[in-house]
Amino acid sequence: MPVTTAHQLRRIATNGVQLNVAIAGDGPAVLLLHGFPHTWQLWSGIMGRLAGEYRVIAPDLRGFGASARAVEGYDAGTLAADAEGLLDALGEPSAAVVGIDAGTAPAVLLALRRPGRVRRLVVMEALLGRLPGAEHVVAGGAPWWFGFHAVPGLAETVLAGNEAPYIDWFLDSGTFGRGVPDDSVRPSSARTPAARPCAARSPTTEPCPPARSRSRTPPRRLG
Repeated sequence: MPVTTAHQLRRIATNGVQLNVAIAGDGPAVLLLHGFPHTWQLWSGIMGRLAGEYRVIAPDLRGFGASARAVEGYDAGTLAADAEGLLDALGEPSAAVVGIDAGTAPAVLLALRRPGRVRRLVVMEALLGRLPGAEHVVAGGAPWWFGFHAVPGLAETVLAGNEAPYIDWFLDSGTFGRGVPDDSVRPSSARTPAARPCAARSPTTEPCPPARSRSRTPPRRLG
């Protein structure tokens, strides 16, 4: 497969929010939806290879990275609508959709609601209804940050000025101490307060699902 490293960053309006989107290559669309506490740069290691044959579309989800920090809309349904609107804005009738962690639920909802828009669906590292494969993640109870992020105003107060070490903890523990392989990923996600969608959300919104940092659930391809 040909490899290309060129990509462009665009600001694209969709579903009432401005998203920062990395786009590379030409061909059938592949939409990559990251999780928590990621940005589009999570995919930087594979975008070049995919871009040799596909048009790769990797947004920062609303509230993450350089995308707008919307007051609300962090539930999976709204994120799915964001993704569909992004395809519309880019003139893509359909895409292969890949979701990891918090990007899994919106990817699945997009496929269920708009099956004609999703040619293939690949999901990984997330609990998804009653599908088996990740039960061990919550066998001893939900991870501590689920409750921490769900208390209105708590994360905003506690994390002010400490965003970078907080995000670093997830990046380090999620890779079993190895850290992220590309140094360019850490500054973007750790230094940007907008990378904290759960902490930045309004009390009226649903808490967005954070990463299961030590989960190694295998990918599931549907379709």
